[in-house]
Amino acid sequence: MSFLRGSLNYVWCTTSVLGKGATGSVFQGVNKITGESVAVKTFNPYSHMRPPDVQMREFEALKKVNHENIVKLLAIEEDQEGRGKVIVMELCTGGSLFNILDDPENSYGLSEKEFLLVLEHLCAGMKHLRDNKLVHRDLKPGNIMKFISEDGQTIYKLTDFGAARELEDNQPFASLYGTEEYLHPDLYERAVLRKSINRSFTANVDLWSIGVTLYHVATGNLPFRPFGGRKNRETMHQITTQKASGVISGTQLSENGPIEWSTTLPQHCHLSEGLKSLVTPLLAGLLEENREKTWSFDRFFQEVTLILRKRVVHVFFTNRTSSIEVFLEPEEQIEHFRERILMQTKVPIEKQILLFNNEHLEKRITMHTTASGFPETAGESPIFLYSNDDNNVQLPQQLELPKFPVFPSNVSVENDASLAKAACSVGHECKRRVDTFTTIDILIKKAVNQFIETLTTTITLLVKKTKNFHELLRTVMDYADSVQSIAKLTNKDQESKTILNNLENLKSDFDGAADVIMQLYSNFVIEDQLNEQWTSSMHGKKCPCRTRASPQAKYLVERLRDSWQHLLRDRATRTLTYNDEQFHALEKIKVDRNGKRIKSLLLDDTKPAVAQMAECLADWYKLAQTVYLKSEILEKDVRECERNLHRIRDELYRLKADLQKDMDAKMISNNNQLSKMEQKNRLKFIQQQELEIMSIMEQSNQVMLKLQELGKIPMPNQKQSIKP
Repeated sequence: MSFLRGSLNYVWCTTSVLGKGATGSVFQGVNKITGESVAVKTFNPYSHMRPPDVQMREFEALKKVNHENIVKLLAIEEDQEGRGKVIVMELCTGGSLFNILDDPENSYGLSEKEFLLVLEHLCAGMKHLRDNKLVHRDLKPGNIMKFISEDGQTIYKLTDFGAARELEDNQPFASLYGTEEYLHPDLYERAVLRKSINRSFTANVDLWSIGVTLYHVATGNLPFRPFGGRKNRETMHQITTQKASGVISGTQLSENGPIEWSTTLPQHCHLSEGLKSLVTPLLAGLLEENREKTWSFDRFFQEVTLILRKRVVHVFFTNRTSSIEVFLEPEEQIEHFRERILMQTKVPIEKQILLFNNEHLEKRITMHTTASGFPETAGESPIFLYSNDDNNVQLPQQLELPKFPVFPSNVSVENDASLAKAACSVGHECKRRVDTFTTIDILIKKAVNQFIETLTTTITLLVKKTKNFHELLRTVMDYADSVQSIAKLTNKDQESKTILNNLENLKSDFDGAADVIMQLYSNFVIEDQLNEQWTSSMHGKKCPCRTRASPQAKYLVERLRDSWQHLLRDRATRTLTYNDEQFHALEKIKVDRNGKRIKSLLLDDTKPAVAQMAECLADWYKLAQTVYLKSEILEKDVRECERNLHRIRDELYRLKADLQKDMDAKMISNNNQLSKMEQKNRLKFIQQQELEIMSIMEQSNQVMLKLQELGKIPMPNQKQSIKP
């Protein structure tokens, strides 16, 4: 019997099955001339029993569409054995989304990056269908294919248009198509329960199928699950029709038991809290059974566009050693960013310290910078968040690890393959957690370095500011002495003495602050005590990066998958020889051993190591936070001293101006030329000192600008100087 079949330009092998459906099968084939690999859909006898116009719908639909996110039609040809027409399409080597979700790696749903890709491509493909007034009517993961382009990009594409037809938005139809788990409740009642209902359906039933599909992609499970699965049809219909608006899942865990409703995505879902907050209302809108509240396609396209246009900013919350993703509208600014951080971390806005590339975030952006102008971030290159009033450090809470299955002693090819798959699922979860702890290890070290570098820069600039202030203070005091020497000749001597006393008090206050600043500089810049403490506390610690925990976890998961594939082949064989049974038993032992090894790697090695790092970080941050807060207080003290010095300087300028008026009046009436020359010389000397003060003030302002760029010191409001 030949397994090869062909058409005019293509040939395919009936053993290379890519998929099967109610009306036909899809095989892998090749172009006879170019050798290009293709997918060929053939039709079974049942499909030919349909009315001719129904049979032609799939051909017409494929001819009408042309979009990157819809499987490309290459040809429609006749089977050379006279079995009717075949559809030749581009080959999607990544397989169907259903097979991807069925892989034990994705038991809890796809990663956030992959979910967003599915959402974007599914929405784009559906929009093209609606633009061409087409309804799919059988949307599900099995009809979404993963295509890998020549440059390695992943593109998800809609396929299988056997149930598709032209339909306006509100145009009714009565024919029944679809897969029952993804059917709208009204269609389910009529097609599955076979109840007679006087109700027609519109294109919007596809939206329900999209909602079920997206929930499946996000979580790895269907949203509505009666006890016993597909066979419990009445309960399935009850769950979907009795759920309240906003509910996105309902599960029955025991026979005739209660339904557990949920308005949120499950904790095991891999999506970040930031994305969950956007996807949950999207799912609630799609999974709305009430016709009066049902979304339109335009609403769906609009909501997805709003999600996809947001700017994702990665943040590492050091005090909780956890990564968060903040989703911002392109036009939103730093204040909105801080508000989102508050919502996810509970750190008050005024207590948030945000660092990026060893400097305060505000040095990179202004209060008017929009999200589109924020620096590029990634999971391992985030913005670092610290709380300046909380020095506790904790590891993020994790769900209880699923248990590895236990194999029975007897050989059961069906059951053993299923248990091996479950073991792979737990193994992948262990690997994900090991990878998470490894990332925490990397980010903790970066967070420490960022804080030290920023604090070092702040203290260094503060020292420079202190030196400038000392120079300015000395010059102002010399200027005050000169003013007083003139004041002694007038009735303003007491006023000048008061100003001099204020200067002396200011000098005393500032000298105290300057001593503390120099002590900080000595301890934490020259001696680098923060770095020394961290290095000392981490000495000898077996952190995940150093022990290469992630590569170990990857190796063990690969071994688990090898054993699973071996047991899958045994299941396909059905009957095993004696020798095959021995190898089968050996693979079960390997699954058990490798499962224990990866679990031990996580629970006995990696997690305790990161817990120790968190303890070291907590001890270190207590000192680092104290130094940080002390530097903030000292900066405020220096600013206050500067404001007071500016005020005294202005008083001296005013007093000098008054004295000059008095002296000018005396000089007119005084014929003593020597006295006139002496007074003029004193005034000239004072004017030179004023110029010197202005020069020092300019240098001081330059340092203030640098401190301001660190995002910590606003420029003081200087009073307008009284010109001499």
